[in-house]
Amino acid sequence: MTRLRAAVSVLALVVAVLLGGCTQATPNTTAVVNGVVIQESSVNEMAEALVSSGAISTYAVARSSASAKLIAGEVARQVARQNGITLAPADISSLSTSNPTYATFLASPLGEEFAMNHTDAVQVTSEVSDWQAEFAAVNVDLNPRYGTWPAFLAELASTTAVTPPTGSMSVVSGS
Repeated sequence: MTRLRAAVSVLALVVAVLLGGCTQATPNTTAVVNGVVIQESSVNEMAEALVSSGAISTYAVARSSASAKLIAGEVARQVARQNGITLAPADISSLSTSNPTYATFLASPLGEEFAMNHTDAVQVTSEVSDWQAEFAAVNVDLNPRYGTWPAFLAELASTTAVTPPTGSMSVVSGS
């Protein structure tokens, strides 16, 4: 009986480890979009660059904006591939002119990445007739601090600025 109990315990432990490892979202991950990992470090670097360049004045707003652009941009690229859409490169000079406070930030590599993600999301949402359904169909695993994928999409649909929940553990998601 002891061997049976030990075997069952080992089997239960193996199953728990395997099932626990199935989710790709970890504390260091902002989101996983169909296997593409968006790291918290990427969000933090972009947020710091937004604040240090003066594009955005608060770190919380910068984190929200950075996470929104990184997630929405990756989802948009995947939806574009599925729909045969060729994405246009970001027009940095036009974005800098229309958002002068972002000009310094957009001239940096992180700013170019931010602009690319923004442009990709805007292009796909304007070219795909039911973009909300297409975005919702993408397998996205958000870190719980960013809320849920349906809530993120609802926020995305309600704004043209493409801003998600704050990502703050001390602020209610979506507020």
